[in-house]
Amino acid sequence: MTRRLLAAALALALAPCAGARGDDYRLEPEEIAPGVHVFHGTQEGYLARNGGNIVNTGFIVGARGVLAVDTGPTRLYAEQMIAAIRRVTDKPIRIAVVTHHHPDHSFGVRPFKRANARVLMHPAGWALLERDGPALLQFMQTLLADRWTSGTEVSRPSGWLRREKTFDLGDRAVRVVPLAGGHTPGDVIVFDEATGTLFAGDLVFRGRAPSVPHADIPVWLAHLDTLAAMDWRRLVPGHGPIVTDPSELAEMRDYLKYLEAFAQRAADEGQTLAETLEAEIPERFHGLAGLQVEFARSMNTLFRRFESEQFDASVAVN
Repeated sequence: MTRRLLAAALALALAPCAGARGDDYRLEPEEIAPGVHVFHGTQEGYLARNGGNIVNTGFIVGARGVLAVDTGPTRLYAEQMIAAIRRVTDKPIRIAVVTHHHPDHSFGVRPFKRANARVLMHPAGWALLERDGPALLQFMQTLLADRWTSGTEVSRPSGWLRREKTFDLGDRAVRVVPLAGGHTPGDVIVFDEATGTLFAGDLVFRGRAPSVPHADIPVWLAHLDTLAAMDWRRLVPGHGPIVTDPSELAEMRDYLKYLEAFAQRAADEGQTLAETLEAEIPERFHGLAGLQVEFARSMNTLFRRFESEQFDASVAVN
């Protein structure tokens, strides 16, 4: 990284943020449909100025209880999310669904368990969280500072989502569907049937370059087709503004196809990783938040994967 880029990154990390202040995330839920609320994260990376508040979380209120979607990036976030839910309703938080294992979605599990919520996630997601969580937590602590991450820990969920389940919150059916592969090996979506609201987790990024370190892009694209065909009125992405029409998924689908094809072609042509990182990204993607950082991460994953496959094939032939 050049001195200029390093200085810019440092200035961005330390700049004030409208969505967080000191050790207060200032979480304010937006009711996007009757009984369905969303906490909107910023379109940024993990920065000291935002405390890791980069993710969309939410909750659904029924006559007998609440289902929360994702638990946020820190103990503090989860505690403040729980407090914000209780300002909206006195119904108990019965269930919290973790859509996948990435830390911005899963590091707030323990506070929800302490609040007597049953925390559920995909077993493949827990396997990765159990394996990688301590290193990811150390990374988060380095980026965000102790005032945000104090007391945060990797916590085992209460149970697993191995198959589709429907939860009755009281005059409100919420369908929870685990999916194999895609953004990660263990993704989960949440569908509120009463309002046609779909929480898609990080299977959908809108206006932001998607993260692919654990992705199977062909499977992910198939999942996007499945989501597009579902009968929803609004879709809450893991990152970015609410989606109201399936056509708004086209940019993300296009970008994922571009990443896969570019990385494969670069490996086929015998390029080095450094050469792929110097490539000019097509202008149609320049509006995606976090593009340069995520493109570099993507190439580090995808290009190395294709390069390794070519090497293995060459060894087998010889």
